[in-house]
Amino acid sequence: MISRRDISADLATEGRLLAGYAAVYDQPSRELIEGGRAFIERIAPGAFGRSIRGDVMLYYNHDESQPLARTTSGTLRLASDRNGLAFDADLADTQLGRDVRELLRRGDLTGEMSFGFMVERDTWNKARTERTIRAATLVEISVVQRAAYPQTTSSLRGVRAAATEAARRRLELHIARMSCQTS
Repeated sequence: MISRRDISADLATEGRLLAGYAAVYDQPSRELIEGGRAFIERIAPGAFGRSIRGDVMLYYNHDESQPLARTTSGTLRLASDRNGLAFDADLADTQLGRDVRELLRRGDLTGEMSFGFMVERDTWNKARTERTIRAATLVEISVVQRAAYPQTTSSLRGVRAAATEAARRRLELHIARMSCQTS
């Protein structure tokens, strides 16, 4: 079964490059409900492993009939760094690509991201209210309307601005982690 998780993201609208983090490591999700059980989930660093080098798609709203980019075509690039699963995608000059850009520009879409995955290994706390995904196969990432993980970034912009924003976001995540470790 493919699990899907949504992530809130920051937004800037320039250019055709959609970039940010599709998943952020060691950050809590909003409350999720699966199989009648409510819980909070975290993704362990490197949980997606080698699957990010496979055939991963970027969709609109998890809809396979609405592709936006693909790793095997070179239009979607994924990398796992210490903060999470980073991505950048070249949106095509198609009706869907233009629609997504316009919806982001207007604010109808806020830049929230989601990811679909199959769990390979996970752990739970004793009360089974918190789950950590230790290993998973990444299937797809999606631009969505409502997200479960509020910590990532996604923005539509030119290449230089995307690199600057990614560096800024990495610094913010590092500072947030350091403050959590000292509290």
